[in-house]
Amino acid sequence: MTGDAVPRRHCIAMAAGIAAVSACHQPPPAAPEPVAVEARPLATEPDTTSEQDVITEGRKIFHGQGLCYACHGGRLQGGPVAPPLAGPKRDPRDTSFAFILKVVRAGEPHTPMVANQGGIDAGQMVQVANYVWAVSNAKSVP
Repeated sequence: MTGDAVPRRHCIAMAAGIAAVSACHQPPPAAPEPVAVEARPLATEPDTTSEQDVITEGRKIFHGQGLCYACHGGRLQGGPVAPPLAGPKRDPRDTSFAFILKVVRAGEPHTPMVANQGGIDAGQMVQVANYVWAVSNAKSVP
């Protein structure tokens, strides 16, 4: 071995060290190309439900599954256990849609009016409230 020569084992160790350092300083792998997603409308057909359709469905539920007519009467005139929802004897403070929907959804404490009367679902409650609002505000007939 001469004075300028580096032992072979040192060369192998230095090469391994250089390779290890080089591996740490490599740029990160390229991100995958984004995949194009086709935008589609949520509904393919326009909503053609009219106000009258909603009121008609609410009327069917009020006079059917909801059992509302049993206490409020067939013409929403009220009865022995429930107040009128239409006509001159109704309470004019109770004719806002928000109030009607609240009562249909939650019932009325300390009265026979219960929430979810007849087991109707949330959508049916909105339909009933629309019907009662329309009749209470002379926008529809019972």
